[in-house]
Amino acid sequence: MRILLVNDNSAHTNWGAQATPHAINELLAAGLPGSERRWLSWDWLRTRYRRLKRPLPGWLLDADRARSLRHVIWPLSREEEFFPGVADDFDRFADEWVAGAGGPMAERFLREGDWCDVMIYNGENSLYRNTREGSRALFLLWLCRTRLGKPTCIVNHTAHLTGVLPLMNAMVRKVYPRLDLATCREAASWRALRQEGIANIELIPDVVFFLKEQPAAAARVNSWLADHSLEPGRYVCMSASGLRVSKPRGEWDGWYAALVRVVQRRSGLPVVLMARDPHCQFLREVAQRTGAVFFGAEHHFSELWPLLRQASALVTGHFHYAIIAAIGGCPYVPMSANNHKMAGLNEMLQWEPVEPFDVTDLASCGDSIAERLVALLANRAALSAHLVARTAVLRAQIEDLPRRIKALAGRRQ
Repeated sequence: MRILLVNDNSAHTNWGAQATPHAINELLAAGLPGSERRWLSWDWLRTRYRRLKRPLPGWLLDADRARSLRHVIWPLSREEEFFPGVADDFDRFADEWVAGAGGPMAERFLREGDWCDVMIYNGENSLYRNTREGSRALFLLWLCRTRLGKPTCIVNHTAHLTGVLPLMNAMVRKVYPRLDLATCREAASWRALRQEGIANIELIPDVVFFLKEQPAAAARVNSWLADHSLEPGRYVCMSASGLRVSKPRGEWDGWYAALVRVVQRRSGLPVVLMARDPHCQFLREVAQRTGAVFFGAEHHFSELWPLLRQASALVTGHFHYAIIAAIGGCPYVPMSANNHKMAGLNEMLQWEPVEPFDVTDLASCGDSIAERLVALLANRAALSAHLVARTAVLRAQIEDLPRRIKALAGRRQ
């Protein structure tokens, strides 16, 4: 069975996004032994081109690779769009693609589409509002199904559509009913898609629930804990969010630092600040100002499993950090992300509060976050058992996905 997978996030700057393609590969290798898999990357999906006007009219340049020369290149070129911007234009662009006028990305996709038996789109980090990668992926799914006649699936995604600049909504309504399998990873997205009239959407948990702790990663983390004089079960982990957070500015420590100090005081435990994303690196300075320990981008995503399993609790606005903590039985206090996926995860895990604390308004809710954390610590054993049991149920649901995909092989329009 030959599977074309689109949206490899391995090179992304986020630990959770990095874990996603790894989990999909592990899941398909276990459930479909002998299958061949090819990936098209997140960077490929977002590629933009500029067409020279002079001195070599018609030449295409990768806009991102030419960005360092933009002061020279931009005046001599114009951006060339090979993907539709609205659902109404899908057919016109598809005609251009199959006629050989779709540009370099079309050439590669049509070649890979002809090779595969099934196309699967990893929806991680894309179906939020009007992202370039999400809009393009919807077109590729539709093209593969309607013009190439291949079975198509979208899996592992949050769909947070919006009434503000709603360009993607009609694309979703156009594409999803044509898909052979459409799954989202939490109930908030399932309800949102049902409200768009999508009847074939199914609820299957995030693929990262499938992953397990690796001994080599555990050994690295245990060594790191010892180097920082941290005892297993005697520290609290904290992270920021995809949203902006109050951070240090000159003599101003910011409200996130204030939250760290409240957690340190109320819990009586040392704090480990986790940060992989570039916009979260301010936590290194917060650690210096508060005496917390910093766990940064030099660490591999696989190290989150042993780090969080051995933590007393977690405070986070990152979706996958909460998932990984739950797998290890680490209770967590949810803070808001840049969409509704955290609330959806809390609902799936039967976790309270379902609505996360507002990470952009820590001045108002910081004390409540600390109170919730103290309550978790007082009842940790029972809460840990609940999370371990619940994640086992969700993992079993994911394990059935390869069988569903295998059943599609050979099905053509």
